[in-house]
Parts: sequence; C-alpha cells; structure tokens
Amino acid sequence: MGFPQSPASVRVRGPSVGLPSLLGSLSRPARGLLFDMGDVLVDATLWRRWLLRVLSRLGLHTNYRSFYHIWDHDFLQDVHRGRREFSEAFGAFLLSAGLSPGQIDEVEAACQTRRSQWEQTARLLPGVKLALAKLHAAGVVMAVLSDSEYPATVLAERLQRLGVGEFFKAVVSSIDLERIKPDPVCYLTALEAMGLSADQVAFVGHDAEELAGAAGVGMSTIAFNYDPHAKADVFIARFEELLQVASPSLPQPGRG
Repeated sequence: MGFPQSPASVRVRGPSVGLPSLLGSLSRPARGLLFDMGDVLVDATLWRRWLLRVLSRLGLHTNYRSFYHIWDHDFLQDVHRGRREFSEAFGAFLLSAGLSPGQIDEVEAACQTRRSQWEQTARLLPGVKLALAKLHAAGVVMAVLSDSEYPATVLAERLQRLGVGEFFKAVVSSIDLERIKPDPVCYLTALEAMGLSADQVAFVGHDAEELAGAAGVGMSTIAFNYDPHAKADVFIARFEELLQVASPSLPQPGRG
C-alpha cells in the first residue's frame, strides 16, 4: 500500500536546499516584501512529518514529497479555496491512499489533537523575527499572502502571538478570496492592500508555482527554503540574508 515513489533522478533547475545561496541582487529596489507564510515564516512541516510516521506504522510506505504532492494538489487546494472542509478532504485523501475506514477514524482522531497543538505552538523559522524587525525599522512595507483554510483575521492573530504581527501592513488569505496562488488575483489583492505596485515589491516564497505566479504579475522573486526546481531572481539559504538583498544599507548579521 502506498503512493508511487518519486523518480530517483531529478533534474535540478535551481540551487538545492542546503547549498550556498546565490544572493546577487534584485534588478530593481524593493520598497515592499510580500511573504508566503508556511515554510517561509513558520515551520509547516512538523504535523506533516508526524503524520507520515503514523501512517508508516499502519503499513503505508511512501516519501514526503510524493505523498504531500498528491495531498496538496488534489485535496488541499479545494480546502484553501473554501470548497471543501479540511476533515472531509483529509478523510477522502486517506481513503485514496488505501487506508480502511477504521484506520481513517484512528488517524483523524489523532491528527485533530496534534494539528490543534501545533497550530497553537507554531514557531518562527530561525532568523525571521530579527530580520523582520530590522526591515520594518528600515521602512520596508511588508505583507503576508497565504493559502490557508483560515481567514486573514485568524492568521493575523497567529502572527501577533508569534511577536511579528506589528510588522505587516496586511495579511491576505486564500479562503477569503476563494482563490489560491498562483492566481494573479491573490498577488494583486495583496499589492493593493500594501499600497504598492508590482514593480515595487518582491515576493518571498518557497513553492515553484507560486514564485512563477508572482513573476507573472511583474514582481521580483526571492526563493527561500525552496523547491529544487524553483526559479527566482534571488535565492537565499538563511532568512537573515533578506537584509542584504532587500535592504543592503542595513548592518548585516554575523555568520556566528
């Protein structure tokens, strides 16, 4: 039982995670930065990795990338558009993976508790808070654009709990728009809320399609924690490198 494994040989079209970053510079100054939230500002992998361990004990053997590619594209996208409830989509996904109704009930009960715990105890990725504070102090306009099952008000509250909410002029959620990235409406809505044009803003993301969508509306792109095949104007390996890319006049943190 399980999903097909990813090919062993994948052509990498951008630098892989873990390799030195290719900082370079943006082709034009960025007055604003638009951030994806999961896997850019906060670690969104904890629940997903825990779930794989649970499923492996039930006999489902797969790998992270192939398993969650199916979940993200065939099920979660409709949740983020507001077309399906998370629990219904999750149950249908587990059924498609070959789990029995009894196993699905067991996994869903455990997941509900774990997801709630991790949502309440989410943590910022290393370097995020300090870098955002410096960028905000330098006058960089910042906003968040997230594909989420939660409205922007809930996401804004989470950012406040994490101690970075004050740095963002706007928070935009897909479920409010009933559209997900890379739909141009998502980026354009965020730009309008920021009060800036596309050529004044750089999108900071990790997903290849979402980075391409931002470029498609005329934004510069900065890839962080990114897919192996992602394309962007600038690639960074550490979040603090945004200071060098977006606001080079700021003092740069030591490598420590």
